[in-house]
Amino acid sequence: MKKAKPYANFPVHECLIPNDLFTSGLGELVVTRRIPGGDIAMSAFVIDVFCLGVKDAMFMVLPESEYEDKIKRRMSAVSGRDFEKLHQSCAKKLLDGLVDYAGELGFSPHSDYKNANDLFGIIDAGACSVKYTYGKDGKPSYMNGPYESPADIQRIINTLTKSCGAGGFDTLLRLADSMDDDFM
Repeated sequence: MKKAKPYANFPVHECLIPNDLFTSGLGELVVTRRIPGGDIAMSAFVIDVFCLGVKDAMFMVLPESEYEDKIKRRMSAVSGRDFEKLHQSCAKKLLDGLVDYAGELGFSPHSDYKNANDLFGIIDAGACSVKYTYGKDGKPSYMNGPYESPADIQRIINTLTKSCGAGGFDTLLRLADSMDDDFM
């Protein structure tokens, strides 16, 4: 498996987030660098800015045509979302702040976060003047995802209760087809 760090000195190609990230709460942060020969080194993070932080992370190197035609097209096709470019320092600031926020709540980033995050290299988050606010309406807001089991959901709610106290966070629980109707 390739590591992101050797690619961290190549020129930044682009950084993207969904334009509705702070209203929907969930989306991708994509950071890319152009490497010699024209390929793209890409780190992608599935992020929850309302509560859980970095839910998934990955790093890969791929031809630019595959990045444009498969990755970016697929990202835009999901729910008809549009993506906006952001400055590399703001991408780093957004991600660093999110990891800190989720950490204060008791949540660690995905196990592949460190490798994917290495693509940032020495980008200075302090160069970004944007102020990011995490949570929703001033507090954490948890909405379960389709791959979270009832045990995962209970563990997350217990963690939030421990860090925020009863009533210190919001939840929206969706029942999946595979969940028992008696759950919660």
